[in-house]
Amino acid sequence: MAAVQFRISSFLKDLIGRELITDEFVAVFELVKNSFDANAKTVKVIFEHQYDPENAKIIIWDDGYGMNINDLNNKWLFVAHSDKRDGSEGKDYRDKIQHKRIFAGAKGVGRFSCDRLGTYLNLITLKNEPNAKIESLNIDWTSFEQDSNKEFIDIKVAHQTNPSISYENFIHGTILEISGLRDKWDRNRILNLKTSLEKLINPIQENNVDDFSIEIIAPDEILRDQKENEIRKKVNGIIKNVVFESLGLKTTQIKVSIIENGGVIQTTLIDRGVEIYSLKEKNPYNKLFDITILLFVLNRAGKMNFKKIMGVNSVEYGSVFIYKNGFRIYPFGEEGDDTLQIDRRKQQGFYRFLGTRDLIGRIEINGEKSNLKETTSRDGGLIKNESWEQLYNFFYDKALKRLEAYTVGIIKWGDEKFDKETGELIQPELKPEDVKDKIFDIITSLTRAKDVIDISYNSDFLHIYEAKQEKSATQLVKNLTRIAEETNNPTFVQQARAVERQVSQLKQAKEEAERENEVIKKEVAAISNKVKLITSENLFLRSDVTKDVQQLENLQHHITHTSNLISEIALQAIDAIKNNDLDLAIKKIDKLLIKNEEIATLSNFVSKAKFDTKVKKINGDIIAFINEYIVNVYSTINKKPIIEIDDYSKHYTMKFVPLEIIIIIENLLRNSIDAKADKVKITWDIGEHPILIYRDNGNGISDDILKHIFDYRFSTTGGGGLGMCHIKDIVQKMNGKIIVNNKLKKGVEFKISF
Repeated sequence: MAAVQFRISSFLKDLIGRELITDEFVAVFELVKNSFDANAKTVKVIFEHQYDPENAKIIIWDDGYGMNINDLNNKWLFVAHSDKRDGSEGKDYRDKIQHKRIFAGAKGVGRFSCDRLGTYLNLITLKNEPNAKIESLNIDWTSFEQDSNKEFIDIKVAHQTNPSISYENFIHGTILEISGLRDKWDRNRILNLKTSLEKLINPIQENNVDDFSIEIIAPDEILRDQKENEIRKKVNGIIKNVVFESLGLKTTQIKVSIIENGGVIQTTLIDRGVEIYSLKEKNPYNKLFDITILLFVLNRAGKMNFKKIMGVNSVEYGSVFIYKNGFRIYPFGEEGDDTLQIDRRKQQGFYRFLGTRDLIGRIEINGEKSNLKETTSRDGGLIKNESWEQLYNFFYDKALKRLEAYTVGIIKWGDEKFDKETGELIQPELKPEDVKDKIFDIITSLTRAKDVIDISYNSDFLHIYEAKQEKSATQLVKNLTRIAEETNNPTFVQQARAVERQVSQLKQAKEEAERENEVIKKEVAAISNKVKLITSENLFLRSDVTKDVQQLENLQHHITHTSNLISEIALQAIDAIKNNDLDLAIKKIDKLLIKNEEIATLSNFVSKAKFDTKVKKINGDIIAFINEYIVNVYSTINKKPIIEIDDYSKHYTMKFVPLEIIIIIENLLRNSIDAKADKVKITWDIGEHPILIYRDNGNGISDDILKHIFDYRFSTTGGGGLGMCHIKDIVQKMNGKIIVNNKLKKGVEFKISF
């Protein structure tokens, strides 16, 4: 039988090059990974003459082990050959270095990334060995594209030994000079590359990547860099990824690792620096070995902190990245990527599940035993094999669902507050009572699993034991005892017994406290009834009826206005539900809750006054009172307008009625909203008396309307016409003045002296 053989067209270059590596950033990544696999300590990505299309170059220079002529012939020029795959590369150098690196790539086609970046390549290399010679290859990639009938092996590549080079301090390694660039590398493109390179290397560096650095050098951007204060806005410099370390103490995180050669899964849940629980269990995934998952929940404070650090919204940065042996796998984590189906799942249970907007994190795949392989297309993710299916299930069952069980079902984050000095949104520290409602249920559920080896949890949770946790606590004790007996762990046995004793003591103490509380409740009720009787008898008798009627009418206007808005929004929500627009319905319901908070706020002040608007004056700092009300009350439940307070350092102590001051501010802001204003600025002028200067950017006030804005029942919006009248009455009662300036280019200005 006669033998035949394949023939290979010169167009093979395109099939394994530009058609597989379609993204210029991915092409750079592939070449950087090759430098890492060559044991480089540093790799420089240099952009020469970037604004001169004729002479522009990308130079990738590493200090790796380099190549000799045999390496060039038998490895680099051997298409699809990979030392990483057959293990031959380790015989050359890996046994000589202290830390053995695990290869980042193994396809043997990454070198064709040079073709994706430019039409010409000048490769310069010097091997780290005695009497080494500089070798160079000069490749014109277009020569492979001229005739598809030509054999791939018939296309010649120019070679030279000991060529003259202009690189100083070139001791060993490889330099790739790429010219005839296929893309225009302006400042924005390089900055985008820098951002992408930040995400290329796993920031934890568990694969001994801590001795590997990437530096961008762009001489044409040095002058502009000098004008930038923020490092992230500079093109030149060492690539660093600081995002995850900055989030650690500010949010909730879960870390799940497969350890002990694939035999054990260890899970740790941390909330704002406090360890909630730690769990060890047997690993049911026989295809998974050295893998770690780290997920962070991004609440509002976390997202604001992220943007401050990274200069970009978290959703634009990415979500859950996957790293293999220290290097990122595309497209996992990219904005809009849902390969892990996180968002698709969230659509099925909007409030029960976390989405990519709520999460940031990474999956780390380490070691040489993993069968999780990248697709040949360098931006196509992982091959969908049995190992991938197990990784998918591992991510959901052991990481995401457990994180959701805590953050969605239990956690009460508390009230976020703005720091007046820094302007940051401050997240309160975790307190045991924040998570008390179902914490026993979670721990009990974890201990119920058959594969549990060991578990520990925050002992502070025992101190917030309540009757509704009695069933969970009892079951928890039983489960802990069972695990202790099965593992024959003396320490665990002692822990289980200690928990049992503590639960019993807390239960007894609680029962005694409840008996005492019942007695106190009866006494309080009796006193309360007497107070109500006295209050009801004297509520209106001590006031001027005419004046109180007008004041109550003003309060009614304030409440009625908000109530009408609630009705309108409720109807919109109903329509959205009928139209099956759940997202819109949810937004409307959220707005209902906000408006309800507004009424609750006013109701709170009115209830404190016992419906007597002649509340006793307080002697306090009126400037601090208004500022704090805007920051801590109004701005927390109203997103618009955005209110800027010019200066927090000014103070003025005087007598005033809190409710009246709040009504002034609320009415001014409501009028700004009606005038389509989205920004309000508040400043203070302190002289003999304090002057509040309130300015918005709304539609302003015409001269005709200005004459009547303080008239009783005058309105241009169909409202009650009481708001501005009420403001004037309050200001005059305080012996103050209100002046309106309608001559601004946009908006209106009120000056109120108290």
